[in-house]
Amino acid sequence: MKKNCFLRTINLIFLPFAPLLNAGSATVSWNANSELDLAGYIIYYGKGSGSYESQVYVGNVTSYHLTGLEEGKQYYFAVTALDFSGNESTLSKEVGTTISEDTSDDQESGNETNNTQTFIGQAYNYPNPFKIDSEKTVIRYELQNSAEVTIEIMDSNTKFITNLIKNEFRPAGENTGDVWDGRNSAGRFVANGVYFCNIRTSLEQKIIKIAVTR
Repeated sequence: MKKNCFLRTINLIFLPFAPLLNAGSATVSWNANSELDLAGYIIYYGKGSGSYESQVYVGNVTSYHLTGLEEGKQYYFAVTALDFSGNESTLSKEVGTTISEDTSDDQESGNETNNTQTFIGQAYNYPNPFKIDSEKTVIRYELQNSAEVTIEIMDSNTKFITNLIKNEFRPAGENTGDVWDGRNSAGRFVANGVYFCNIRTSLEQKIIKIAVTR
């Protein structure tokens, strides 16, 4: 299956506190696809044109607010469409922009706000794809601040498969202690295919795509 996906606009939204690493954000919007089997969209982004070190599955929406971006840095964005069989379109036309620093007078009060905010930075799993009869895949994600985290696995129809953790405390920084062995909540191995891992806190979520093989 081939789909065309076109970025429509990109609107920057600045967080109201002093510039910190991974404190910037941006909203990406695009035109909707008309296919009946459309499962959602994946945003690819990074600091190099055509080189996207990050990706996030955002579901069947046409606009998404990305956080965890470095202020003052140039970022590039592209979008693909995904169907329920796991087929993915070609990349949309790329859009680039600089994440500007906030220089408002509200920075002092914003510093207090930052202490209570929890943003999820880069997230991915490895290995990907992984063989469920002989491997486990590690869910790797970054937290700006410590938080209670829930990680759940869904199939390509966004049907619940299993929880890896539910409202468990995780420290700020890199987290690599959560793994999936390819089993559902009943303890049975899932079928080959594409699955989605939803990593969420009380304030934000990120979804990564996992490919399962045997």
